[in-house]
Amino acid sequence: MWSLLSTLTILCIQMLLVMCNPLQQVLGVDGVNFSVHVENQTQVRDTMSRRHHRVYQLYSRTSGKHVQVLGRRISARGEDGDKYAQLVVEADTFGSQVRIRGKETNFYLCMNRRGKLVGKKASNRSADCVFVEMVLENH
Repeated sequence: MWSLLSTLTILCIQMLLVMCNPLQQVLGVDGVNFSVHVENQTQVRDTMSRRHHRVYQLYSRTSGKHVQVLGRRISARGEDGDKYAQLVVEADTFGSQVRIRGKETNFYLCMNRRGKLVGKKASNRSADCVFVEMVLENH
């Protein structure tokens, strides 16, 4: 008898907690759209969070070689594993904005006003050195 009474008491307390939980009221609101928040956070640099650094090689289908950062000059004639073709992709925002740096030269991959790829020094944090990373379904 006591076990049945204690089980019913526990069940009643659990039901009371579920019904009075304010978190469920917040999450239960219809029409909440977090895309505006995500869009705003994507555009702001996040100096508090830890940066993500990954090393890649960018392959150029046009030349059949890898992209190299040779100081101020950018080339798409690098062989697989070449030290100048090792690129560090740095993400320091909430979203998909990245900066690409040559591992060997520490120059960043940027675009000039004419749309040509150039290398710039690390102290330059301008928008012409920021790219948007898009992860496709087939990769």
